[in-house]
Amino acid sequence: MSPEHSLEGDSQHLHPLQRSWKHIILRILGILVAVGLIALAYIYLLEPYMGSIEGFVKSLGSWGPLAFIGIFFICTFLFLPESIFSIAAGTLFGLWMGWVWVVLAGFITALGVFWFVRLCIRDRINRMIKRHPKAYAVEEAMGQSGFKILFLLRLAPVNYSLLNYMGAVSPCRFKPFMLACIGMIPGNFSGVYMGYVARHTSDLARHIHEHGRSLPQGDSMVREITIYGGLIVAIVASVVVARVALKAIHKETLHQKALKEQEDLSPALEA
Repeated sequence: MSPEHSLEGDSQHLHPLQRSWKHIILRILGILVAVGLIALAYIYLLEPYMGSIEGFVKSLGSWGPLAFIGIFFICTFLFLPESIFSIAAGTLFGLWMGWVWVVLAGFITALGVFWFVRLCIRDRINRMIKRHPKAYAVEEAMGQSGFKILFLLRLAPVNYSLLNYMGAVSPCRFKPFMLACIGMIPGNFSGVYMGYVARHTSDLARHIHEHGRSLPQGDSMVREITIYGGLIVAIVASVVVARVALKAIHKETLHQKALKEQEDLSPALEA
């Protein structure tokens, strides 16, 4: 038997738990590469303009966060990725306030999309979703499970804007729809943390370039390890939570499908 076949056989006979952790590790490595690319893009593409952008945001005063929320609302309403704005919030407002503004913007946008869809375009979108069996199955599960399935979808790596529209089209009521938005908070934190670390890395690199190898005054190696270690922990937690959520979603949709089939068969059995 050739070495290639031996390796393939070994990978196929891995214990499910081993395969699971292998996929998790590969995803984490992929995300870390993405974070590195984000940091490089920030340093070489955005950093030269950050002074002007920061100055503009500061000139707005208390209107700065409101302007950010307004831009977030318009852009994610039009299906631009929410993660872009999470990263931007981390660079502009820092870790904690950036997280606050992203979460607030996410809830406000979900509220706006819900009522816009319910009042204006619900039937049209529903007809579009029915053409796609998998999406329609998820929509039906939303209506039957309400908060549970929506919350799991918010935890999973599913497009934020798409979930807003699908949740609004589904029979899910307003209260569980809004409560399920809590599920997006961990993902928001990871995105904001990426932006915060990218900004921190840029500032640190500039300081070292200008002043040599010494860390900035008030900084320490322990703090640097904490910052970058925290990023790794946030990424690992997001990947694990997303994986668990996807498995739970699959299980729930199968359960709802089985219940529906049973309901459809009941009249025939009674007859």
